[in-house]
Amino acid sequence: MDKAKDAFLELLATLEGDELLSFETFVGAAIEERLEMMRKEQEEQQEEHEHHAGCSHDHAHDRQNVGSVARSGGAKIFRLNKIIQDLKERLPINAEAPSEDITIPSSEEFEGYSKDNVVHVDGFLYTEDDVDGLCDEGKLSRNYCLKCGSKDTKPLNFISHSASVVQLQFLFQVLLKDKSKNKVVLDVGSRLGAVLYAGYLFTDASKLIGVEMNDYFCKLQTDMVRKHRLQDRIQIVHDNLLNRESLLQGADIVIMNNVFQFFCPAPVQRQLWEFLYTNLRNRKGAILVTIPSLQDQLKDAGFVLPAKKSKNKKRKVPAKPPGVVAAASNNETMSDDISSSVGNWPSWLREIEVKVTGEEFVEDIMEDELEELKLIHVYEVI
Repeated sequence: MDKAKDAFLELLATLEGDELLSFETFVGAAIEERLEMMRKEQEEQQEEHEHHAGCSHDHAHDRQNVGSVARSGGAKIFRLNKIIQDLKERLPINAEAPSEDITIPSSEEFEGYSKDNVVHVDGFLYTEDDVDGLCDEGKLSRNYCLKCGSKDTKPLNFISHSASVVQLQFLFQVLLKDKSKNKVVLDVGSRLGAVLYAGYLFTDASKLIGVEMNDYFCKLQTDMVRKHRLQDRIQIVHDNLLNRESLLQGADIVIMNNVFQFFCPAPVQRQLWEFLYTNLRNRKGAILVTIPSLQDQLKDAGFVLPAKKSKNKKRKVPAKPPGVVAAASNNETMSDDISSSVGNWPSWLREIEVKVTGEEFVEDIMEDELEELKLIHVYEVI
């Protein structure tokens, strides 16, 4: 032990400034990981002992479906939890920027939702257990009163504008595991930076870029990146995506989590989708990840999606009245063509099947977490 202490102190003497601070984070994470490994080894030994004591038959395959993605323990989870804790200390529970204006979509999915019955709780910062704890502490409520002073109540609707940790682990450690090495990942509307931090820790992506319009969130992300020494692979761009076509043209993986529906009116959403199409359609092999599905988002933006294939015989389509095509300007025709192409998404994208079983994780997955994973959709540019 004394030799180990002396060697450790000698090593510390060689480090200064940022290197020393970075090493401090590393040592804490390494110790946490080692302790967690020891704890698991002890539990396994105890389970094996109890198994042999109470059962004589062979159960060598009792845990044949246990996955490889661990949700607790390990240096990467330790670092991610440190970032989450720092963000919690900087943000209110709803994780909204001071000047942020969030609008509830008027789509069928959010029918009946209003500012009176919606609570914004960031899924990256707070798990379901965390929300239960906040409710117990009186910091949040799960119900709202329909008639002030009465017992006539209804459940509140909880909405998150960030992907949860379990979603991010599933995305990077399962879905993109073999697709992200040495690739450029672009997060559109990076907000708190959740996708960037998780991508840094759980992938070998060469670069992770977050483009964000909100000045408050850009400064917050920049502070987190610097504090946790992530600047070697993470870049924060403070701008409107419409001004940064080069980011799309240079990205191998584009991630869009709930990015337009709550923050842009339908005409702006259409403009953004047309911009995405224009700059991605020739990027064959590029990956697009959306939460929720691309189809739902395009529909909400007002695009006409392709009709389901019919078994009926072909029917004649009435010809357009004379002069209709000639009367349209070149710009209008081009805009219509782009809009039609965006809506006809199978003409430029192939959806990659996402299988969700929960067996990818070491620990058990709750039913509501499985439903979260099913919200992730992955597409490839063809």
